[in-house]
Amino acid sequence: EILVLCFNAILFVLLAFLILRDWRKHRTRWGGRLYPASIFALALFFVAHLANHFAAGLNNGGAAIIYLPEMAGKYLIPPLVFHLFYRNEKDYLRAAPIWQTCLVALYALSAISCAFAVNTSALGWFDAYPGWLAVDLLGRIVMVFGAVGGGLALWLSRRPKAGALERNQQRWLIATCGLWLVAFLAGGLLPGDLAGALEKLPPLIFVFVITYYVKRLTFFDVLIKKGAFVFLSLCLLTLYFVFFAPVVLHFRFNTWIGSLAWALSVWPIVLLAPWGHRKLAAWLDRRWLDRPFSPAEATKHFLDGLEGAISETELAQRAGEHLETIFRSKAEVSFDEPAPSQDATSGELMTTSVRLGGRRMGEVRIYPREQNLRFLSQDLTLLSSLANALAFLLENLRLREKRLEQEKRESELILNANRSELKALRAQVNPHFLFNALNTIAALIPRHPDRAEETVEELAEVFRYALHRSEREWVRLGEELDAIEAYLHVEQARFGDRLQFQISAAAATRDARIPAMIVQTIVENAVKHGIAALTVPGVVAVRAGLSGSCLRIEVRDTGPGFSESALSQPQRPVAGYGLRNVSDRLLGYFGDAAHLSIGRDPACDMTLVSIEMPLAASAASGAAS
Repeated sequence: EILVLCFNAILFVLLAFLILRDWRKHRTRWGGRLYPASIFALALFFVAHLANHFAAGLNNGGAAIIYLPEMAGKYLIPPLVFHLFYRNEKDYLRAAPIWQTCLVALYALSAISCAFAVNTSALGWFDAYPGWLAVDLLGRIVMVFGAVGGGLALWLSRRPKAGALERNQQRWLIATCGLWLVAFLAGGLLPGDLAGALEKLPPLIFVFVITYYVKRLTFFDVLIKKGAFVFLSLCLLTLYFVFFAPVVLHFRFNTWIGSLAWALSVWPIVLLAPWGHRKLAAWLDRRWLDRPFSPAEATKHFLDGLEGAISETELAQRAGEHLETIFRSKAEVSFDEPAPSQDATSGELMTTSVRLGGRRMGEVRIYPREQNLRFLSQDLTLLSSLANALAFLLENLRLREKRLEQEKRESELILNANRSELKALRAQVNPHFLFNALNTIAALIPRHPDRAEETVEELAEVFRYALHRSEREWVRLGEELDAIEAYLHVEQARFGDRLQFQISAAAATRDARIPAMIVQTIVENAVKHGIAALTVPGVVAVRAGLSGSCLRIEVRDTGPGFSESALSQPQRPVAGYGLRNVSDRLLGYFGDAAHLSIGRDPACDMTLVSIEMPLAASAASGAAS
């Protein structure tokens, strides 16, 4: 009896503090003020009753100052419990005046019984058999009436039961009232210690049922863990003082050696208590509360699963999948969507908002579990913590998308500027090229009419390609090389033996997609600044091949080449706008993955301009165009 009494006293004091904290935070209002009042009355009774037991053991008699709060708590409990159940069910009960009359009568009987018990103790009649019997009988009558009233209020209530959980709640509460009734009816027939232990169990069961079915999102799991730890630690300490304490009894307490011996004997228990509490909580989470992860493990599992998400849709999908693993139930995550109207009959949908800086960014919904397993307070706390982590990830993802979008806009602006610059460059170059080509054709007509006719056809091919491809960003490399060959034939007719050219490309490269006119511009630059500057025969060589996963295009010429200042600044060559435009376009399309380099090939003493670009990226971009 003393062990159960100690456990009840500690547990109800803890529960009273939890309820006080919950009440101040305005989380739940089930039962109004009656539920907290019932818990405080139970805590008052068990603490005062335990103190009275200790006082009786130390002084061979109870303390009168402790007896008053004990009786006050004891006789307040039955009418408060009856009132609590009546308050929650009164809208579904008939004959309201009869219920109210019974409730007032029970409060009056409790007050009379409490006054009689206190008066009996003050007059010293409590130690006499008739006085003790009268007090005990009145106490049992009050308890029986309270249990009967609460049970009937639940049994006769016409509250609609929407699901199995509501029906189970009503059954358990009625069973608790029945157990309370049996305990006080049969208590007088059982041995004193067994009867006392039996009478102290119904309040404990009552609180556990209430917290599980009604206030589970407040502290049911906390109560379970704290209660289990209190019970086990109380049992272990009791066994320690029963079996081990006599070993150190021969040490005298008034010496420092005796005090040190007692401290050292208790020291391992003190050190192991936090570890034991963590292990017990983890075991209860996994075995009873159906939680596969601890809060730390759940957070790590959640964040690891969301790493690498590149879009809000993917982030929401991954978050939902990992929440289902953590909470063992269907989960949904939505961003920037209005919350759906919750089914008022379910009552088990656990939701929390995804917020950052007070701004709502979405919502997380965890649907009811199978087999009527309920979500508890630490589930809601964990969900809120994971929702906060999700909010930070979502914010980072949106900031990254904004940054990428801004970079994309900047790249598009660069490309648009380069397109305009390229068109302006064509407007400048093409008239000069056309004028020179027409002069060449006019000179060939009297002496070499066949060659003049071929040159006209090649010139038409050059302009046909320029006109057809001027509005397209991407072309096949084979098309570009055919146009370049036609262009060099026209220029060969102009320069005669002063220009020779070679064009070679690996078969695997001819279908590769490249930015339109990008090689043509380099070849034109080689003819204009290389071959035109020579008085001796010159060569232009174009070669395309693969370099790993990249497409490499090289344009060589035997011209005088670039100056040292131009070679020191390859991204801004001084030869003109052509190569600078090529460099900017490559940067806009591929970023740092593409390169334009200019230099001198010492092996053949030729100026070398080369391009490297990702082959897969160029193919994909070409397909998109």
